[in-house]
Amino acid sequence: MPNYIHILLLINYKTETTISKIIKHLKTNISREIKYSIWQKLFYEHIIRNEKEYLKIKEYIQNNVINWQTDKYF
Repeated sequence: MPNYIHILLLINYKTETTISKIIKHLKTNISREIKYSIWQKLFYEHIIRNEKEYLKIKEYIQNNVINWQTDKYF
């Protein structure tokens, strides 16, 4: 859908960086660049535990563009 984004992250667990910190930094930098905020406050996260899950999510993201025409905000 054109009114949200998908981001796949690979996090090194030896660091203290969290998903929340990464998303906050991303939202802040994009908002600063475009000079206003387009973000909702929360985000959905899902931990991909194996290759099978990864491939399923990858396929969902790639095929999601098909739904754009039915999106009332597109």
